[in-house]
Amino acid sequence: MNRTRNDVSKTDGAKESAVYAELEKHWLPLCPSQDLKRKPLGLTVLDVPLVLFRTEEGVHALLDRCPHRNVPLSGGRLKAGKLVCPYHGWEFDGTGTCTRVPGLCTFKPGPHQDASPVAVRERDGFVWVRLGEGKAAGEPDGMPGPEPLSLPFMNDPEYYSFVWKTAVRGSLLNAAENLLDATHTHYVHAGLIRTDSGRQTVNARIRAEGATVEIEYTGESGQAGLISRLFERDRQRSYGRFFMPGVAQIEYSSEKGLTLLITAVMRPTSYAYQDIYAVITMKRGRFTNGLKKRLLTPFLKKALNQDIAIVETQQRALERWGGESFHSTQADLIRPYLEQLMKGKVYDAPYEKKVQLFV
Repeated sequence: MNRTRNDVSKTDGAKESAVYAELEKHWLPLCPSQDLKRKPLGLTVLDVPLVLFRTEEGVHALLDRCPHRNVPLSGGRLKAGKLVCPYHGWEFDGTGTCTRVPGLCTFKPGPHQDASPVAVRERDGFVWVRLGEGKAAGEPDGMPGPEPLSLPFMNDPEYYSFVWKTAVRGSLLNAAENLLDATHTHYVHAGLIRTDSGRQTVNARIRAEGATVEIEYTGESGQAGLISRLFERDRQRSYGRFFMPGVAQIEYSSEKGLTLLITAVMRPTSYAYQDIYAVITMKRGRFTNGLKKRLLTPFLKKALNQDIAIVETQQRALERWGGESFHSTQADLIRPYLEQLMKGKVYDAPYEKKVQLFV
């Protein structure tokens, strides 16, 4: 039986709440460390406004709301390691404790004057926060939350990386599926990544473990599109990976090792809006680092903009129809695993499945 518009809307509302509840248990990426400079920085994740600031003790995160009159603290300034509210000058340390209320002859600290702190970490060039108190799927009982995801090669001297910032209006699930799906590339990226006339039979090995899924593709000597022909040597294998709560990764490798790694670090500002930090990683060359970046960048940015356009077209259609009513086939390899992970599924033992695709 077909679902009505109202049925779809109710289902999607419940789905949004369930996704938020699961994501809040994980370390969520906020921004590259280099974005946090001398001034407070206001950012939003899962509809929660936060303020980040850096002191000699490290990075701190608070809810972006002064407890006095609820003005955003991100509009304030730093003074001697304290965050000063722009309205009445209340001062807060990195734990959110109010240390000064100007105008009082005698200041007596009290919890009702404190701002709300948020767990924060800095790792591999990114700032991460954890909003929830619950236990993430697969997390041992009685243990503190796991550390944020480690981003490969960020500190490896044999590789270099650069970051682009962009955004897309669409859900985290739909954005991640788009980045990791092979079957749309013949149409959305026609001629750039693949062509419909240049299809090959490819072996795909799906592996899932913990809160991660990976698809390894072999048997595709190279894609028929322009990017592969210009910049890629004989390909041995490629990978599409997703790490909870919101990191999608594409890797291309030749017999000499890594050719290109694209890591999309996604911050869900809201259910249907993602800020994306695309980390592009390549092997260092003696003279070619800057040249490869300049030559490859226009092609990769064009592909990324094409993906953004189709995901936003999809989002407008979902809003017009009142929600999702999807029908998948066996060619939609990554979607079932993304859905399971975002519902809290954890693979306690390694799972593996082999299929073939005509891409």
